[in-house]
Amino acid sequence: METLLLNQIRRTGFSQFLRSLYLIGCLFSFNACLLNPIVRDLLCPGKDPSSQSLFYLWALLANSNSMVELSQSWAGIYKGDSLQLKAQYYSYGSKTDSTFQWSSSNNSVATVDANGLVQSIGNGKVWITATAADGKAGASSDITVYTGYVYTSLDINHSVGHLTMDQSTGLLTFNSSVQVGTFTPTGIGVDPAGKFLFTGDFDGSSISQFLINQTTGALSLNTPATAPAGLSPRNLVITPDGKYLYLASEGTSAIRAYAINADGTLTFLVSYPTNIGSSQIQISRNGNFIFYMGTLVTEISSYRINYADGSLTQAGVSPTFSSDGSGHVSTHPNGAYIYVGSIPAVTVLSFDGETGNMSNMRSVNHAMSINSTAIHPSGLFYYLIHINEGIISCYAVEPKTGNITYSSNVTGYISSNLRFMIIDPTGRFAYVADINNSNLIQFSINQTTGALTFIGNVSPGGNPWNLIFL
Repeated sequence: METLLLNQIRRTGFSQFLRSLYLIGCLFSFNACLLNPIVRDLLCPGKDPSSQSLFYLWALLANSNSMVELSQSWAGIYKGDSLQLKAQYYSYGSKTDSTFQWSSSNNSVATVDANGLVQSIGNGKVWITATAADGKAGASSDITVYTGYVYTSLDINHSVGHLTMDQSTGLLTFNSSVQVGTFTPTGIGVDPAGKFLFTGDFDGSSISQFLINQTTGALSLNTPATAPAGLSPRNLVITPDGKYLYLASEGTSAIRAYAINADGTLTFLVSYPTNIGSSQIQISRNGNFIFYMGTLVTEISSYRINYADGSLTQAGVSPTFSSDGSGHVSTHPNGAYIYVGSIPAVTVLSFDGETGNMSNMRSVNHAMSINSTAIHPSGLFYYLIHINEGIISCYAVEPKTGNITYSSNVTGYISSNLRFMIIDPTGRFAYVADINNSNLIQFSINQTTGALTFIGNVSPGGNPWNLIFL
């Protein structure tokens, strides 16, 4: 083989040889050549390519026609239950017999045996990976282990409601409510392991700190009950490892960073001025970036998280878009797309998970108000909460491009009532905070179309503002 390659180089010249190699590569892996920057660099080398690059190129071509397909690319598993995953190896498009090496990214969340049986252990997210015996290909499934608890901030009741989901019907049962440390909880979040809960107390200038009973899900105030949070604290996000919490401090126009201690109390780290008071904050799917409304309400800024100390560094600013300032951000499960729900349109941005840079893909007009948005765990459906119109709209998502297309809606709700929406990790049920009616609206989700079907209301013990699923 080496002799043939050298003879070809002598006959045609090195540059001509590279052009031929490039054409061969494109024939074998056209999509990779177009879409993957690493592949593109290998298949289209510079003027002085190294022998190492050529070696990697040949290795790439050898593997480009191998792939592993899993029976499920994502799943929600009730804590304590198991899931059987199956893997199939393909070589040059044909099914090929192979054994697999199975692995879990976090054995404290779920384990997997040699046959692909996943056993859930504790709350959180985990990647289960199957690698073919020859090492040429692998695939991963995004697994969420949940306990079926819904917690909702009851702002004018100064408390948090706790409900439990029926695993078959999706209907919620109210368990109890617990007073926060100060007043008017709005934003709400739980650590990934499901041990601690936090609320942004809008009129109390604080974050309330709760412990979650690991047997019943019941809440109790931690000691101390609160941490200082600046003026008008709103929504908050927590890193996937449970080490840091970031708060949208609306009244002080800042992002406030906290360390989460082993006992569930918070230690304030630093405040980052943003020059705009926003209630919305989001974290990237890979957990490396925070998203926040930019200095202008017509852009989104990304901030890189330093996991050594929790500090933030601005990484990117999106192209400008039409916005009234609402700017609720949802991220696609594949991490490649950001959806900014504003008036009068949804802006779809592509996102680089390495650099934090964002680029404008398209804008989809809806011409209604926006309070919040939600995306289905499959990545196939995207929902808009139109607060003034009392409408919930569903859009179909094309996961390969990120584009969205209007699909359906549910209507007839009172203006100013609908606030936030959550979807359970199995993707079967959705819940919406109906604040002035003191209800959570319960829906089943059509797994083919994303359409919502009303299945009942439930009182969460007060007036719900936001909610979260554990």
